[in-house]
Amino acid sequence: MKPNPVVAVVGAGNGGCAAAVDLALRGCEVRLYGRSPSTVQPLRERGGVEHEGIFGEGFVPIEVITNDVREAMSGAGAVIIMAPAQAHEGIAAAVAPHLEKRQICFAAPGHTLTLVPGTLRRLGHARPVTCGSSTLPYICRKTSATRVRVSRASAKLRFAAFPAYRTAELAERLRPLFPSLFPVPTLLDTLFPYTNAIHHPPALLCNIGRVESTGGDYCHYYEGITPSVGALIDRLDEERRAIGAAYGCSVDRLSEHFFQMGYTDANGRAGGTAYAVFHNSEPNRWIKAPSSIDHRFFNEDIPFGLVPFSELGGLAGVPTPVTDAVILLASTIAGKPYRETGLNARKLGMQGLDAPRVRRLVEDGYA
Repeated sequence: MKPNPVVAVVGAGNGGCAAAVDLALRGCEVRLYGRSPSTVQPLRERGGVEHEGIFGEGFVPIEVITNDVREAMSGAGAVIIMAPAQAHEGIAAAVAPHLEKRQICFAAPGHTLTLVPGTLRRLGHARPVTCGSSTLPYICRKTSATRVRVSRASAKLRFAAFPAYRTAELAERLRPLFPSLFPVPTLLDTLFPYTNAIHHPPALLCNIGRVESTGGDYCHYYEGITPSVGALIDRLDEERRAIGAAYGCSVDRLSEHFFQMGYTDANGRAGGTAYAVFHNSEPNRWIKAPSSIDHRFFNEDIPFGLVPFSELGGLAGVPTPVTDAVILLASTIAGKPYRETGLNARKLGMQGLDAPRVRRLVEDGYA
């Protein structure tokens, strides 16, 4: 890519604003797109994004802040989808008519497997090339409509392309934007490190009474993940790793993964349990709990995390009783059919496939 690339950041929430700050401070021309006028308007009136945290405290001007995705994408070298997983299908549909041949379409996080390329294919791109990372590149929260706090940047951002044989090429092109990119064999290897799926839902599920009685007035990770809640997370971690192994993926334990990402310290890594990880996690120490259960900890991390884990487990013949129990309980309590609306085998275009055929799909794309 050029030394000062034009980058379209698609999504003006936590991750999108953090990326806009980071990339602009490093000399990129950033165009920031948001779907919601109520999200975009304050940023447009301010003329950019205020920030605090690891990039210092200040203000970054952004010349193009828009609700028009075509305006954001036109002439950009990279289109960075920085949005929750539940928005990926709609965003891919919005991006599809304007995606240029040489543009890199990068979803961060991009652990939705074939959802983005499958949507692009359905809308006219016969052999789409996309890429994604296992998580957001930052720990970040918007503290107001125009201000974002970035408390940590990922030290190791697992990255793969669809099809997988394009990974090395796209990683090289994107590394000036995201230096911590760490290529992995396939998109499957970006899904299984999606550890939010194994710790957010059970911690919220086990603290529902506390959330509803206090409005989330406690520290979600430090106070909400007790030894017993941690034990449930550890069981989900075991199932996640077993499913990954069935697909030929090397999946780190939660404790190792968090240590590599810089989200827990050596004591958390050595402890080996979810309880040890979160009680030695300074970046997560003071983060408050959700104010209700109508939150991404259920609405994103179950249908786009636990559901594909369970569905892939079924295709590979790996039992997932604890994962299935959490999906069922949360769906019952929230009144939402997470399995039906989430990344099930039908939505991923994987119905009737077994583990080797799924692996070939992500390796070869729509050949």
